[in-house]
Amino acid sequence: MDEVSQNDFLRSRYYFTGGTALSAVYLQHRYSEDIDLFSQEKLDNQVIFTLVQEFGQKHGFTVQSRSTEVTYIFNLTFKNGVDLKVDFACYPYKRLGKGITLDGVETDSLLDIAVNKLLTVSQRTEVKDFVDLYFLLQEFTIWDLMEGVRAKFKIKTDPFLVAIDFLKVEDFEYLPKMIKDLDLETLKSFFRQKAKELSKRSVE
Repeated sequence: MDEVSQNDFLRSRYYFTGGTALSAVYLQHRYSEDIDLFSQEKLDNQVIFTLVQEFGQKHGFTVQSRSTEVTYIFNLTFKNGVDLKVDFACYPYKRLGKGITLDGVETDSLLDIAVNKLLTVSQRTEVKDFVDLYFLLQEFTIWDLMEGVRAKFKIKTDPFLVAIDFLKVEDFEYLPKMIKDLDLETLKSFFRQKAKELSKRSVE
């Protein structure tokens, strides 16, 4: 992140978001090493690749990269064997709030990260997302986040379908490495209760 903060091109176009931003900047709840950098612009991958290669020469890490339609993914391997994944993504959606700026790099707002997480839980089933959402739902109501999904992504969320997504918590057998206290049964019980509330609301 130091290189991002010192590079005018990156600093002016990308903001820090995702689970690592959530933990490092806001909640300090779990360990997370992947770095997600989003931009509302679609930028030339070659420019990004050249910059990351320059950083690798400076700091002594090797670079492997691949790309999807909207994300340029880098896997960095340092001489001490530590691996780091960094994603540069085009994310054209207008943000709902203003985030915190640290060392010149803007962090996504807590509300935006929370809204993104609710949508993510409907798209994939990973325990880290449920853990993040557990702590975010201490800050926001589920209805706040469903309204945020509607406002940001123009998607109307069905409470019953969200309830079904929440019950996928039963699939998990372990938690990520935590900073704050949380056990698996507490996580499961929390989302069971949320699913029950959502199901009840969907038939009223």
